[in-house]
Amino acid sequence: MSILSDYLDKLLEWDDRAFLSLYKSDFSKRTKQFAKIFSFLGSLYFWSIIIVVWFFYGYVTKDYYLLVLFVSGFEQSLILHVIIRYGLIRRNRPYIKLKKEGVKRHDQFIRIPYLMSDSDEKSFPSGHVTFFLLFGILLAYYFNSWPIFFIFFSLDIIMGISRVILGVHFPTDIIFGFIFGFLYALLFLGLTYIYWVEFYFWIGPIFSEIFHFWR
Repeated sequence: MSILSDYLDKLLEWDDRAFLSLYKSDFSKRTKQFAKIFSFLGSLYFWSIIIVVWFFYGYVTKDYYLLVLFVSGFEQSLILHVIIRYGLIRRNRPYIKLKKEGVKRHDQFIRIPYLMSDSDEKSFPSGHVTFFLLFGILLAYYFNSWPIFFIFFSLDIIMGISRVILGVHFPTDIIFGFIFGFLYALLFLGLTYIYWVEFYFWIGPIFSEIFHFWR
């Protein structure tokens, strides 16, 4: 137990040093502005909009597998993410932990003040990196395309660096964001996807009745 504790302490010390090294690098204003804008593409606000659009597109076109793949993949992974990030780990963001080092939060572009809470101050693992990779894997799976996966994976590396530059994630948050992105996708596609399909085919007629009633 002592060995594990020592290893964890060393890992956290490295995490702080690696974060500060990148955060304090001499990035231009354009680079930081790009990081803010690009970072929005990994936010849950952005992907929630995409999921709603996909839901109605899948429903209107009768492509129920498309609907289930993205909507239920998002639902299941979000539940797991909330449990891990806010229930189990609860790690403070760099601009809180390293405030004395002059670290500040620079992602105001993607902040919605009225939706902010104390839970937004937790950082492990990075939701931006996790969900960007997750949806890249789901898209690659749906279209059976390796190029789509590699494009999303490459862009996700930029996403991770952007989150460090903006002062909201440690390097290990980013590393484990990739790990959890793969794990969420593996769990969903390899184990639970079929049960979500059955659930949505069961609830589909109920949703249709409600939809036609309000028309």
